[in-house]
Amino acid sequence: MITRNTGNEVDLEDSGWLVRIPKRGPYKEPIIKINPQWGEVDKWLPLSRIVKESLKYDGTKKEKKRVEKRAQFKICSYLTPLTNAACSRLFKVLKGWDQKSSPDEKFYKALYKDLISAHKFMTGKSSTRMNYEKPGWKSLVKKSRRGFKKIKDPPYKDAMIKIEKRWGDVTVWQSLYTMKDPYTTGYYLNAFDRKYDVNENIIMQPEERQVYVMLWWRTFFLSLIVTIGCLVLAYPTAHLLATLPLKYSNLLMICVLMPFWTSLLVRIVAWMVMLQQEGVINDALVNSGILSDENRLPMMYNFTGTVIVMIQILLPFMILPIYSVMKGIPPSYMRAAQNLGATPSLAFLKVYMPQTLPGVGAGVILVFIVAIGYYITPELVGGKDGKLIGNLVAYHMQKSLNWGLAAAMGTVLLGAILILYWVYDRIVGIDNMKLA
Repeated sequence: MITRNTGNEVDLEDSGWLVRIPKRGPYKEPIIKINPQWGEVDKWLPLSRIVKESLKYDGTKKEKKRVEKRAQFKICSYLTPLTNAACSRLFKVLKGWDQKSSPDEKFYKALYKDLISAHKFMTGKSSTRMNYEKPGWKSLVKKSRRGFKKIKDPPYKDAMIKIEKRWGDVTVWQSLYTMKDPYTTGYYLNAFDRKYDVNENIIMQPEERQVYVMLWWRTFFLSLIVTIGCLVLAYPTAHLLATLPLKYSNLLMICVLMPFWTSLLVRIVAWMVMLQQEGVINDALVNSGILSDENRLPMMYNFTGTVIVMIQILLPFMILPIYSVMKGIPPSYMRAAQNLGATPSLAFLKVYMPQTLPGVGAGVILVFIVAIGYYITPELVGGKDGKLIGNLVAYHMQKSLNWGLAAAMGTVLLGAILILYWVYDRIVGIDNMKLA
């Protein structure tokens, strides 16, 4: 009845599961002899769903496959999300609560049984998930689980409140009520400084926790500035590459490609040396008399430094697509336009520039997409004012371990890129984009 796939599902809860059943006589001693872990009570807890499904088995081969499939599915849904798994009894009871009156004995009984019977792994992970919604949940669950073991008989309510008085606060239960569903859009709301209240209405986060909307605006604004800056510098550079004699254009191309041959970290550190207040640029301005020593420009660990460094790093991504398109435009087009009476500037605007738009579009999309998700440059030179949304994604992945919120922000970034791609396709046409 228990298959290897089911064993893999159960392994999600407690590592080390390898389900093995003797060919004959499913007796206690042979099973424990094969694997001593079957003698531990905790190892039987994840199998509760399988047991319920097993009772429906009528002995036929077809029914066996159905029961196995349902059992495996239920184990998977039971284990994820972990909060719903660890408090399955409580959340079932909470669905009938009016969210205003004080919870009665049945709520405390369900909570008691969930915390006592749940595996330590389940309560640890689920309390971490709860802590994302309301700070303090992790310590509350851990302390309660230790204290509830002293309770032997009902009534549970008074004994549980005596051990941890926070369980007598209705707002704690209201916060728990918002987590009753196994799946939630709360991560996406949190990514935009919003959350659900006790009535499941969308409201703003407290002012001290409103950080993400500002970072979204800063990320898109900085990406736009970097893209425009790269375009302003890249277009004339690409035009020079396409029109200069081969001897000089090759030398200029080496200068353009030089950053690709240098480590990104080395380039960033070089900019840190140049941009700091005691750096090369400020020293040159002071020594030339343009600035006084007291008025050195703050160009490091802020928004300005992030923009400067990102433009230099991403500039080749804008130059190369534009250059590849310009190189394919015959010079005879400009001469023909001028022979027909157009001035050089008018011929450039009416004849030459429209033909370069596919390369411009490719460069703009490429630079903007890379800039919007940049992480290492803002982390090293951005300081407090230069942090972008990518830095928060890395923070939640590596430090806070709030992977759900990190995934939600990553999904929003991906959605923004897809929208940009769609807009470009509608305006310019993706078939007209040329990278080489």
